[in-house]
Amino acid sequence: MKIISTIVFLMCVFLTYVSTVRIGSFNLHQYGPTKAANATLTGLIADILNDFDVVVIQEITDVTIQAPYVLYTALNNRSISYPYTMALSERVGRSTSKEQYIFFNRESTSGVKLINYYLYDDVGNRFERPPFIGTFQVTKNGTSDVKYFTIMNLHSKPTAAYQEFLDMRYVIEDFILKNAQYFNETSTSLADALEENVINATSTNKPSLRTNHPILIMGDLNADCSYISLTRQQSLRSINYADFVWMINNEVKTNTRQTCTYDRILINGDKFVRAIVQGSNTT
Repeated sequence: MKIISTIVFLMCVFLTYVSTVRIGSFNLHQYGPTKAANATLTGLIADILNDFDVVVIQEITDVTIQAPYVLYTALNNRSISYPYTMALSERVGRSTSKEQYIFFNRESTSGVKLINYYLYDDVGNRFERPPFIGTFQVTKNGTSDVKYFTIMNLHSKPTAAYQEFLDMRYVIEDFILKNAQYFNETSTSLADALEENVINATSTNKPSLRTNHPILIMGDLNADCSYISLTRQQSLRSINYADFVWMINNEVKTNTRQTCTYDRILINGDKFVRAIVQGSNTT
């Protein structure tokens, strides 16, 4: 039985009061009633998650919605003095197989507060599982000058991974439109952000989004091997997401067999990128 399918993480220094903020993304590989009932297994998972301050979870599969609370309890039993909060998505999936996403946050050690979260309203039916979006506020003044950032948590459909990757540009556009308060540095910042977030990019019309509100795309994007070829990966890097920094490169294998880099962390936001501890983006 797989404990965790994939893990990627990075460490950031946002604050003068907190040395590092450890952000991890985990696919728990069908974490449902069977795994939740296995106290030893759940304990092992909780031990791993407890190493992180902000945790981004994919593939909670319990139709009774009890499993995430079992995991949440086990996690806080290991962090009694510094408890986590849990933001749990609705069950999503266009097939009979449905999943939930989670954001865990230990604010006392992360120094960030989850202030808003929602599932992307996928009116265009672009995603098998619409991304779960969370916006965090840095709660103490620090040297990084990062005040807010947003994580877009996605578990893509393997056979549609490339198209779903492309379609994340619609998610970014929707976020900008719904959160104009983060794009108000000047009178034209909102319009500029929408124009720079090119959706149907080409080699002569690439996105160039540059704002003071960092956006992270992370999760199990199935972004390698047979699902997204090296040619398409290069196109994503050089054209469709040329304005993002790819923190997990192909040298870092994220599947259990250590053969493919399915999981990714992409960041738009120079201040956030500069806050990352060098060499911490790994598995």
